[in-house]
Amino acid sequence: MSNETITYYQNPKIEILFGFFGGKPIPTKQDKFKPLKAYETDEDGNEIEIKYLYERKEDKNSIQDMKDWVKESATKAFQKKGIIKKPAEVEVIMSISLSEKRFKEVDVDNLAKTILDGLNKVAFDDDSQVSSLIVTKFVHKMKIDSILIGITELTQTNKGLRNDIQLIRDTKW
Repeated sequence: MSNETITYYQNPKIEILFGFFGGKPIPTKQDKFKPLKAYETDEDGNEIEIKYLYERKEDKNSIQDMKDWVKESATKAFQKKGIIKKPAEVEVIMSISLSEKRFKEVDVDNLAKTILDGLNKVAFDDDSQVSSLIVTKFVHKMKIDSILIGITELTQTNKGLRNDIQLIRDTKW
């Protein structure tokens, strides 16, 4: 095993950056339900499987635990700056690593929603201030769960990363 030290540098366009490496996967409301095997009988006595029927899993408060972690971490990260007040616009960037199995099961928008719910009223007044949301999920080469959350108050001098993202433009590439 290598004892090599790696230094990482924060992108200067990102104002506040925090997160964790290792630990539990990020839960979502999507995780609260599981498919239910159920059948109905037609008039000929044939059993027909009922599709799209789900039951609620036992709630282990994992979603609330994650929101609490996000609130606590954001409170520490924003201690010096303070909450971003309305009407300021905010850019939120999330980089989420998952296991291969989890990567295939969970929707990226559901991961983002859990995190945004935790940031609300701690990093910014209301998530309606989020005018740019960039979320990436991937399988980390070390097979660990992690999340990095970058938050930037968009200003005339710091327009965030969204200005570097173009799908089209009025001149040739």
